[in-house]
Amino acid sequence: MDSQKLKHLLAVVEHGTFSDAARAVHLTQPALSRSIRALEDELKAQLFDRGARRARLTVFGEVVAERARRIRLEMTQLQRDMELLRGAKEGHLNVGFAPGPAALLLTPFLIHMAQQHPAIKVRTELGATTALLERLRSESIDAIVGDSYILNSANDVEVEPLGHLAAGMVCRAGHPILRHKRVDFDTLRQYPLATTTLSTAITRRLTDLWGPEAEQDKLFTLHCNDLDTLRSVTLASDALLFGILAITRRERANGTIAEVPIAIDPHRYGRYGIARIATRTLSPALDVLYAFTRESWGEMEED
Repeated sequence: MDSQKLKHLLAVVEHGTFSDAARAVHLTQPALSRSIRALEDELKAQLFDRGARRARLTVFGEVVAERARRIRLEMTQLQRDMELLRGAKEGHLNVGFAPGPAALLLTPFLIHMAQQHPAIKVRTELGATTALLERLRSESIDAIVGDSYILNSANDVEVEPLGHLAAGMVCRAGHPILRHKRVDFDTLRQYPLATTTLSTAITRRLTDLWGPEAEQDKLFTLHCNDLDTLRSVTLASDALLFGILAITRRERANGTIAEVPIAIDPHRYGRYGIARIATRTLSPALDVLYAFTRESWGEMEED
């Protein structure tokens, strides 16, 4: 049985239509349809119900798709096992970064790879941890550096904790809110409030402190998963930025950004981890990511 035909079947399943799947695998739609027909002829079973707007698997197709996913996983694992034998001199690495880790690690990591491992092909994705988990499960990425509150709730991934980083609220130097010795909730709400996608645990903590008006959709007026952008907005306006304090370490050190004096909360921090599918071994390229992230995170925790 031709593995390419199984790849084409999974493309239709995952993209929903023959036309979208054909573009994804760089075939014309007639060529993709012929490949699926040939697979059906070989198996002597109809795999898709035709005529519907979106491709729908038959009961036979469900069985074939499930086996095809296993075969794809085994083929990917075989490639990674070969990389283990070759060492970390070449390979591919696809990594997803949540907003906080991206602001802290992405640029230093890419510099490290370019300088120390130039033959490893690196692709990165930025997004909320929940969305990155779906990318991990579909094998579009190899690992996630993200919110451990969310990662730990997934039973199909292996999470290595990276420790926690203090969180708080910051503003530009000279902001009128800094005239207050202690800022209450009503004062905060007089200004635009910015953040990234927050975990359920963090949102719950905010509502415990400030009540139902502190729910993410009610409290924050500016939402963006690019913390570098939010940092620029904070420097150029009266917006207040809520997140891990480490992302503004340089600006707080040079005096262009200051921490807003909100009430002390011993549980105000973000927890992060690095995760991969639980059945996966560490390829040499992935091991480089883990080693770099552990070392960099340790340095940030010491600050």
